[in-house]
Amino acid sequence: MPFIGEDQIRLVKSRVDLVQLVSEFTTLRKSGSNFSGCCPFHQERSPSFYVYPDEQSYHCFGCAAHGDAITLVREKERLDFNDAVELLARRAGLTLQYQDKGSKGLSKGIRNDLVGVVEFAAAFYERVLWESADAAAAREYLSSRGLKPELCRKFRLGWSPGRSALVDETRRRGLDIDHLVKTDLALDRNGRWADRFYERVMFPICDRFGAPIAFSARLLPEAERRAKAEGRGVGKYVNNTDTPLYHKGHAVFNLHRARTASRDRNRLLVMEGPTDVMAADEGGFPECVAVLGTALTAEHAKQLGNVVGTNGKLVILLDGDKAGQTQSLKAVRTCLSVGVPVRVAMLPDEMDPAELLIEAGADRERGRQIMEDVISQARTDVDHLLRTLAPRPYELDNRVLITVTDQVLEALRPMPDPELRALCLRDVAQWLGLEKERLERRLQNAVTDARERIADRPNGETAPVLPALDPVREQILHLLIRAPEVRSAATDDQGIEPSWFPAPWDGLAGLLLLEPDVEVGDLANREAVITVPGLRDAVFRWAGTPLTITSPTDILTAAAQSLRQIHLGEAIKRLSQRIAEAERARDMTTVFRLGLERSALGRDLKDKQGQSGLGETSA
Repeated sequence: MPFIGEDQIRLVKSRVDLVQLVSEFTTLRKSGSNFSGCCPFHQERSPSFYVYPDEQSYHCFGCAAHGDAITLVREKERLDFNDAVELLARRAGLTLQYQDKGSKGLSKGIRNDLVGVVEFAAAFYERVLWESADAAAAREYLSSRGLKPELCRKFRLGWSPGRSALVDETRRRGLDIDHLVKTDLALDRNGRWADRFYERVMFPICDRFGAPIAFSARLLPEAERRAKAEGRGVGKYVNNTDTPLYHKGHAVFNLHRARTASRDRNRLLVMEGPTDVMAADEGGFPECVAVLGTALTAEHAKQLGNVVGTNGKLVILLDGDKAGQTQSLKAVRTCLSVGVPVRVAMLPDEMDPAELLIEAGADRERGRQIMEDVISQARTDVDHLLRTLAPRPYELDNRVLITVTDQVLEALRPMPDPELRALCLRDVAQWLGLEKERLERRLQNAVTDARERIADRPNGETAPVLPALDPVREQILHLLIRAPEVRSAATDDQGIEPSWFPAPWDGLAGLLLLEPDVEVGDLANREAVITVPGLRDAVFRWAGTPLTITSPTDILTAAAQSLRQIHLGEAIKRLSQRIAEAERARDMTTVFRLGLERSALGRDLKDKQGQSGLGETSA
């Protein structure tokens, strides 16, 4: 990969005022030719931290922290070396010259070109939003949400007019259309280049330096209602697909702004969408980010956990409706699996942050106080898990209690720290009224017990038969195993259900769809997998077979549409069989009722067949 030469590093250090930089983290006072103050790396009352301007270094005699400007930025901003140097260079007004080792990775020059074209698109969308008469409805929508023009300009919101306006403007400026294509801002429609986004409010997604690298595009409510009335499936929010600059499973909205605020407030708040983050910023909560949807990935969790560090708090603050709370459970499971402590705050009355902070009315201070109260009452990860799954454990039937216990244990099993897991088991045992030793045995022996049940089947009892899968279902399972980033979209956007797969494949599908962050190794050891001969082999076969596609999201969309048609066709076939049985039994009431159901499914299938089917590219 490209690297920064020593001469560039020396130049950056020479241009940075280390005293001014350190002063952003602690108060310094002159001490001879040097400066002293309380250490920004540990708590202390008497200053033991010294800055030596002539040597471009600092040292703490209390905790032994030592380094230069790059070290300081790496430690305080939690950046890698190159990003720290890049940040300081931008601060000093320098453009770094990268050297290339000759690898096949994305070169710095190409990356800069792609970032440049996304910046060009962001500026174009901004101008259209504020200057075009066609964007009046978008401006009215933003105003109706309480998002003032100053706030919208701060977050660089825009409007995509579609009709190839961006492509045409790119040509007029003499820019490369291929860069628009590579950043998923243009695509081929019937042999000509057209804009990727059409009549949507554009929310720029930025890298850690604040440079736009992708967009989240919001359909206006009226257009959304019109599409639903016409039977067209459209997403309220549509994001760029993965590009050389942008990966949905890694990108975090507003992290470049929230990073500094989170350091000052010692917490980072994770919300659902960009308007929530904007409302929070307007309401006095600049330490907020969004993961552009409710599917918090393991990479998101690691990145955000790294930002808050060991002493800060990572707080999940999703919408207060049922869907938001379901996603909060997924987020807790994900954070537990990678060892990132997290808290969950519950918004009142099924409100979202924007409604609470902006749309509630004129009493903004009251809204801020309510939000602060909500955040202060955030539950720890395991506490939230227990109180959500078993709010009153003493009322649970024994069978239900065991089911809930197993759900909690499944969430704790991947925890990387065994000592922390043991402490969590103690809390679980106390809440559920069970013995900790029993929980430990159940946790340790779950996989062993399942394997033993396979070996100890009574004579004559056969293992579940593993039927052959049709190509569409096989393609989807392969995608879900090899491309974990599309699992949440499979349920949230495409509506794929485990029941759409034949038994016992439905058990595997259920794990992938309902636990989108499950690792392959853990997946292969689940009871639903290891108790079925051949199913575990299929998991490892798919895990070891690379996908021969460039866009898993696009293929998933097409495959899901085909699967809906297959599922409807199978349902119609089953109804036809039941109708035939009812006719033989002369049960005409049942024949009539099932006939109506079959007709309704037939119309639904005809509508689906009128849309585009599965593409030729396969996994």
